[in-house]
Amino acid sequence: MKKLELRIIAPGMKLEKKPPELADMVIVHCITGELGILPGRMPCSMVLGKGLLRVHENDVEYRMKTDGGIACVSNDVVTVLSNSVEWIE
Repeated sequence: MKKLELRIIAPGMKLEKKPPELADMVIVHCITGELGILPGRMPCSMVLGKGLLRVHENDVEYRMKTDGGIACVSNDVVTVLSNSVEWIE
């Protein structure tokens, strides 16, 4: 099964552990609502609102809080650019 490559870029990143680099699905909180991203998604970009970034990998959900930003999807690579990212346990 194909996977998504996840890249998180944030100058104020407060991650005690790293999120998985590969994911089955990524769910981002956009200013217009949530968007689920699966492998094979057409290229797109979106404006993120303050909310959760959820990463699903092997039946485990990882949750991080973002402080807005943008996300881009291209060729099964999800790039998240945010001012701040931190874990939610």
